[in-house]
Amino acid sequence: MLHTQTKLVRATVTYLPQRFWQEPVRLFLANILAWRRYPKTYCQSLIHLIRTRRTRRFADSLLRFCQACCLVREMKGVTHLHAHYANIPSKVALLVHRITGIPYSVTTHAKDLFLNAEITSPYLQERLRRARFVVANSSYSASQITANVADQPEVYTIYNGIDLDLFSLRSQEPVEPLILGVGRFVEKKGFGGLIDACQVLKQRGIRFQCELVGTGRLSDALKEKIESAGLRQQVRMVGPLAQEQLRAHYEHAMVFALPCKEAADGDRDILPNVIKEAMAVGVPVVTTRLAGIEELAEHAVTGLLIPPSNTTALAECLELLLTDLEFRQRLASQARKVIEDRFDRRLNFARLKELFLQATERQSNHLRETVREPKEVCEADRLH
Repeated sequence: MLHTQTKLVRATVTYLPQRFWQEPVRLFLANILAWRRYPKTYCQSLIHLIRTRRTRRFADSLLRFCQACCLVREMKGVTHLHAHYANIPSKVALLVHRITGIPYSVTTHAKDLFLNAEITSPYLQERLRRARFVVANSSYSASQITANVADQPEVYTIYNGIDLDLFSLRSQEPVEPLILGVGRFVEKKGFGGLIDACQVLKQRGIRFQCELVGTGRLSDALKEKIESAGLRQQVRMVGPLAQEQLRAHYEHAMVFALPCKEAADGDRDILPNVIKEAMAVGVPVVTTRLAGIEELAEHAVTGLLIPPSNTTALAECLELLLTDLEFRQRLASQARKVIEDRFDRRLNFARLKELFLQATERQSNHLRETVREPKEVCEADRLH
């Protein structure tokens, strides 16, 4: 799905090769240049990779090494790298750091830390430990990094913000009882539980419609569940939508529901952007009481929080919001204030920019000191 906002990116976007056979000449030249420019650290890094290889992942690790060499060859004038996600991007950044000494920083999210308990992996911990600083997208993630990474770098919490101009507060309350759910159709989103709750609403005689926006590997299973629950007339799967199209669905939604849960493999949501978007537009939300999400929504103040996988609680909260206009409006008003205070992307980008400026200034000072030291030694030698 290509969002219109991506067209606003003015910087040149360069993609690294994702397969050895895609651009073999580029990879070969990158290795030659990295070796010629940094012969000692290039060899040390390659030897370290070979010695610590894991049989199943060696080819992938070698590819990441070659990608790092591409960056070494092509990032002319760059004095600081920033890796988004603590998995593959930070792995490549660490390799560049080993070869060149150029510092890097990392922004973590959720899947890169919690899927298969990656936060406990010594490989991931090393990437975070060697970073100049780490940005977590929630206080919960920051606390997990601090608890698991020994000698951790500076860790900052900067929330992923949203565009408050695109997701401005709607001017009218919807008339139709529409429940909206948005996200990938994967286990951690809990859409199966939302369908179960819709079945309860139907049994109770509550009038409603439900739209599920998204796609994913559970699409077919969710379709079958809707059919078997007899909800074909009430629940509709819309498919994936761009942000601009999604805005219209927020406008018409009476309630937004995302009953997240922790998946069997440990994958989980921390602060889903779609909840922020719904709160910004003025749609009252029902979601799950999970660490991280509680930094976004406070029960009965800015939203309704339920225990994970609790169909009865979810149905009751949906019924309450569908039938109580005053309560919906009160939640929506308070929720918008939270988004403006903590999740305005302009404010959060400014904080991240300040960290980058500090990092590049420190690196510039370090480089000046490195250049100055030999000169001072020579002058001292002349005095003797």
